[in-house]
Amino acid sequence: MFGPLGGGVPIPPAAASAGAAAHALSTPCRQARSKSLNLAVVLFPGFELLDVAAPGELLGAKPELVTLTYCALAPGPVASSCMELRGGAQGPSLLATHSLQKGGLISKSPSPGGASESGGGEPFKPDGILVPGGKGVRSEVQNPALLQWLLEAALGSEVIFTVCTGSWLLGAAGGLDSVSATSNKAALRDGHPQRAAPQVQWQMNARWVEHERVLEDGVSQLVITSSGVSAGGDAALALLARLGGLEVARQVAHAAEWSWQEDPTIDPFAKAYGLSWEGEWCGPMLQALVRSSSCQCSLVEWAR
Repeated sequence: MFGPLGGGVPIPPAAASAGAAAHALSTPCRQARSKSLNLAVVLFPGFELLDVAAPGELLGAKPELVTLTYCALAPGPVASSCMELRGGAQGPSLLATHSLQKGGLISKSPSPGGASESGGGEPFKPDGILVPGGKGVRSEVQNPALLQWLLEAALGSEVIFTVCTGSWLLGAAGGLDSVSATSNKAALRDGHPQRAAPQVQWQMNARWVEHERVLEDGVSQLVITSSGVSAGGDAALALLARLGGLEVARQVAHAAEWSWQEDPTIDPFAKAYGLSWEGEWCGPMLQALVRSSSCQCSLVEWAR
């Protein structure tokens, strides 16, 4: 269903050349769809604003390809974070128009007049999910209701898209088991995603990672996980390229004056956080280290 884009995945990022990635980007395979992909954007208190706003802007530019539905455990305003973990401020609230329902479903909240809109408020299954990261991940990984919904939704989604530590959250729910994925580099350096989700094949050096798998019901699923915050915009454009073709994605990037890093293997932040080893895929080594109960140091301390 989905063809290779951005070097294809899973590949050890260090093993893919920029030339190979550029070649793959020049000949993307489009997914044949008769309707727009309905992507449920999962909001929770303290989600990172740009994790949602950047993909929301870029994907929202092509509603014929992607429809965004903003959801939360309870509908209504949900406060964001503007890098509060780095001394920033609480961000503006976004409105969750839909609530999360059992079985990975969502439903439209009632209108002020009491009558619900399209579908009569009946729960329905979105085509995919977008899971942001942010300060709130630290508490939401302990939220059984959200974790259960994420797992159920992930098992039935055509597309999974995480930004920053959203992969940590979804991984903790079990939704990324055996998947090649990346996350925020500071979080990976400190080992948080690895400890919460040791069954994920964490990629240390990647701007974003694409992974395809076939679910038990035979459905082909595309999983895109991005690195920290702004990387979600690059990954969103990669998803647009999958759905509508590379030129469509480039046109959106140009209209937004977005400087798109088209090669997912170019990740300067991995090196900045001590996660990049030249010519060597360090994922398995770091995985083994974090899983070791005897390891009391952070990854960056071990790297030194």
